[in-house]
Amino acid sequence: MKLNISTIKNIKPSDKPKRLSDGKGLYLLVNPNGAKWWRLDYRINGKRKTLSMGVFPDVGLADARTKAHEAKALIAKGIDPSIERQEAKAHEKGSNNFATIAKEWIDTRATEWTERHVKDVKTSLEKNIYPHLGHVSINEITPMQLLDVLKRIESRGSLEMLKKIRQRCNAIFVHAKFKGLIESNPAEGISQVLKKHQSKNYVSIKLKELPELVKAINTYPLEPTTKAGLLIALYTFQRTNEIRFARWDEIDFDAELWSIPTERMKMRREHLVPLSKQALQIFKDLQPLTAQYPFVFASAHKPMSQPMSENAMLYALYRMGFHGRMTVHGFRHLASTALNEMGFDGRWIEKQLSHEDKNSVRGTYNKALFIPERINMMQEWADFVDQSDGTNIVPIGHKKAN
Repeated sequence: MKLNISTIKNIKPSDKPKRLSDGKGLYLLVNPNGAKWWRLDYRINGKRKTLSMGVFPDVGLADARTKAHEAKALIAKGIDPSIERQEAKAHEKGSNNFATIAKEWIDTRATEWTERHVKDVKTSLEKNIYPHLGHVSINEITPMQLLDVLKRIESRGSLEMLKKIRQRCNAIFVHAKFKGLIESNPAEGISQVLKKHQSKNYVSIKLKELPELVKAINTYPLEPTTKAGLLIALYTFQRTNEIRFARWDEIDFDAELWSIPTERMKMRREHLVPLSKQALQIFKDLQPLTAQYPFVFASAHKPMSQPMSENAMLYALYRMGFHGRMTVHGFRHLASTALNEMGFDGRWIEKQLSHEDKNSVRGTYNKALFIPERINMMQEWADFVDQSDGTNIVPIGHKKAN
């Protein structure tokens, strides 16, 4: 006779497992501890096998019969339901492993990043995380497992990479949490037990040392593109890669503007840079040398396809005696400090540094924000830089006319 709910609920456990048959291979196994498991006995390819169908009452009688019917339908097609279930679980686990979810997160953010940054994020995870956690289902990763992997990076002394990887892992787990794949974030609070990276991006000379730097750039024997790059960094204080990959079609000599396209900007927004007379002259002086190539600061070895090397300007600073004293990023810090001390509006300075408005709507439509004001500011800055006899040192608190 087939089972009914009353029989199932009232059955009492005994010293040995009991089997209550529902017919056609489906039965309820009642264990001595009272647990009631649904089982299906079947034969396939001449072998007798048993398939677990769940626990009562989580799986009711009707559900158990439905599952049994579905399993028998597979058997009729020559498909082993046990193997089918194992493969489904493996696929589910694989589709939700850390590497898969990380790649999904990267895809959702890629439209906001430059191609270079996307590549950097992918490479950092492939080298540091995937070998250890990439294959693990994201809901099985514990804080201690993640900490163990991050400690490996810390032990190498790569504290800057450690910070980036920690932040990226946290973002991936947040992504997984909002997808409903995990309940808690194993990266949350993990920074408290890791060493901190002390940023060296702002290694910069003091304002009183500016004449020494200007003189060194103008007199030290350098490649023309390297020298020009350093001067453009000084006059416009843009980032290294924004300068390196500058193209001739971005320079508008008539409007005296340099338009850096979205894909090269860190914040993925087009950026307009007012050019002082000095900066324009540097670009004009380079035209006979590199105007026939795509890049303004073309490589000496592969000018048709590459700009000057990533470290060309930094190593030039080293050779000029500024190792440990100045970096290319330091030009940004130096200019920001000086312009603030000179009394210029902080909003103009931040816009020139392409530190975008946190309001995404305002930031999107404000590429030309404060252009007249920034034109005047950048010309005053260039004139200030050129006073290399020391008269360009302005006391703190000195105010320029607004």
